[in-house]
Amino acid sequence: MGRSRGGFSSKILITAADENTAIAINVVPGQDHDAPHLEALLDQTTARVPDIDQVVGDKGFDGQAQRQACEARGARPVIPYRSTSTTRTRLNRKAYAERNMVERLFGKAKEFRRVATRYDKLKQVFLGMTHLALGFIRLRSTVIVNRT
Repeated sequence: MGRSRGGFSSKILITAADENTAIAINVVPGQDHDAPHLEALLDQTTARVPDIDQVVGDKGFDGQAQRQACEARGARPVIPYRSTSTTRTRLNRKAYAERNMVERLFGKAKEFRRVATRYDKLKQVFLGMTHLALGFIRLRSTVIVNRT
């Protein structure tokens, strides 16, 4: 796990199909920037789901290299530009609004105390607990769907 002035910290990076289905996950130190990890996360995602239409991310993933990585995999990047960016194109706001599905997935994952508090000091232990929590979320959604 990462160490900063505030102590140990971590970031969870997820690609998701919807609010119940995580496709790929990675845990990185809290002081790391999000953008360099996008390409590895896209590789994990395309290994499981080969056809990706679009990649929706927040401003932390802004950058020409990240946009080119998305386009190289046949996906359209829907990432807003930072205020300091010099090149800008129009942002598809309707597609960007779908990013709330990932935020809802994070909210559901934080219902699990070990994921929310991040007390685990080792990356593999925390990653394992996160996988377990996301598995329970997926299982819970399929059980609810099958009951109705």
